[in-house]
Amino acid sequence: MKMKAIVVAFLILATATLGSFFRPDVRPGYGVTGIGWLSDYFTPLKGTNMDTPIYFMDSGNEGPTFLLMGGTHGREISGTTAALVFIENVVVTKGKVIVMPFSNISGVSIPDETGKAPHFIQVETKSGPRFLVYGDRRTDPVDQGIPDPVVFMHAQSGFTLEDGTEARNLNRQYPGVADGNPTQQLAYAIIEMIKAEKVDFNLDMHESGTPDEYIDERGNTRSGSSLAYTLVCHPDALEIGAVAIMEIEAFYGISMKLEESNLSYRGLSHLEIRNATGSLSFLSETPNPGQDSWRKVYDVINDPDYPLKHRVGLQLQIIQSLFNAYEMLMGETVLVTGLPSYDETMENGLFIYLN
Repeated sequence: MKMKAIVVAFLILATATLGSFFRPDVRPGYGVTGIGWLSDYFTPLKGTNMDTPIYFMDSGNEGPTFLLMGGTHGREISGTTAALVFIENVVVTKGKVIVMPFSNISGVSIPDETGKAPHFIQVETKSGPRFLVYGDRRTDPVDQGIPDPVVFMHAQSGFTLEDGTEARNLNRQYPGVADGNPTQQLAYAIIEMIKAEKVDFNLDMHESGTPDEYIDERGNTRSGSSLAYTLVCHPDALEIGAVAIMEIEAFYGISMKLEESNLSYRGLSHLEIRNATGSLSFLSETPNPGQDSWRKVYDVINDPDYPLKHRVGLQLQIIQSLFNAYEMLMGETVLVTGLPSYDETMENGLFIYLN
C-alpha cells in the first residue's frame, strides 16, 4: 500500500512538470466552493506559466472578503504550505476567502538558485508520501523572456534598485503594468482580481532569514535578519495589525514586530495593493533557516529552532488573529471552522493537516 502511494505521488509530480505548465499538488477540502484562474481577470496570462489557480471558499453568508496569498517567493514555503493547509481543512461559515497558494507559479516551477534545499521535498502526510515544492524567489528567466535590466526601476514611481534581477520579483512590481513584462503583468492581474472580487483585506505570506546571530568570515558577530517575526502593515491597516500581534503574544508567547509600510520603497504588496484597490494589506515574515546566507547546516523542514510546523502554525495563527482584530475594529469578520491554531499545529504536527 505504501509503495502504491509513493508511485501515485511520483505520478502527480511528473504530471505537474510535463509540458509548459507547472502545477503543484493541491488537494482541496470540503470548504472549497470553486476553482478559477488568474487569467479569468487578465486574459494575456492564459496559456502561459504565469497563470495560477485560485481557490474560492464562499460561505454564502454576508461578510467581508479576504485574500490569502502564498508563493510570492517560491522558496518561502511556510506561506505556500499554510495556504495548502487552509484550502484542505477550512470551511468558511461567514464571508468569503480567496486563496492563491502559488502567486508566482513561474518562480515555484524552478529550483531555488541558492541550492539550500531540493526543489521537491518528500513529507509523510495522513494519506502517505507527498511533495512540497521549494522554488525560487523570482520568475523563471525563460518565462520572463527578456534579459534582466542592469538596474531595476519601478514603473510607476521611478524607484530603483541596483540589482536588475528584481525585475523578476513579483513583490517589487505592484501595481503592475498591463502591457509590461510577464512579472509586471502578473502583478497587474492580481490587482485586477482584487478589484473585481472587492477584497476587503489581504495577507501576503513570506519568509525571511532567522534572527540568529552568527560569526562572519572575519570573526565578527553579526545580527540575523531583522525581518524575522514581522507583520508589515499598510498605514491604514496598522491598528488591525497591532491588535493581531498583541493577541499572538498574549496567547501563544510569540513576540512579533509591527512594521509600517515604507512609503518611499515602492512596488511591495502591503503598500501598493491598498493604494491601488482599497483592500487593507498585510505581509507576514516567518524565519526560514534556508534563507540564512551564512548557515552551512540547515533543514528547512525539521530545523530544531525553526521547524516548518512552527512557521506554518504561526502563519495560520496570524490569519485567525487578523480575522479577530478585523472584527474588533471593523465590526464584521470572516468566520471559519477547521483552521488549526498555532498550539494545535505544534502539538499534532503539521502534516496531519495535509490531505
